[in-house]
Amino acid sequence: MSDVPISKSLILYNSGLHGDEPAFAIRPLGHRDYDRYFYKVGACFREWQEETNVDRLKLRLLIDVWHAVAFYNVPVELTKPELLRIPEYRDMLADDCLPKEFRHERD
Repeated sequence: MSDVPISKSLILYNSGLHGDEPAFAIRPLGHRDYDRYFYKVGACFREWQEETNVDRLKLRLLIDVWHAVAFYNVPVELTKPELLRIPEYRDMLADDCLPKEFRHERD
């Protein structure tokens, strides 16, 4: 899967509370899968797209993902590979938490 810049990242998920299977995806704004997910946050909101402070977007990303996991029963295991699609998220990770396939970005 290709990278999705944080400013264009849709955070999409299903909780399993509405007769659906738990699911989590990071997709670029305008992606066709949008209707498959009950919950949609991130770049679908104008404020997210207009935000220029990347640190603030990182905080919003982490809060939105925390809500999905802590309050909507999305298994954390579903979030890990999807979040790695966001370069700004990878930048936040400690060296020993960054998967090997992305370590070249720190050279």
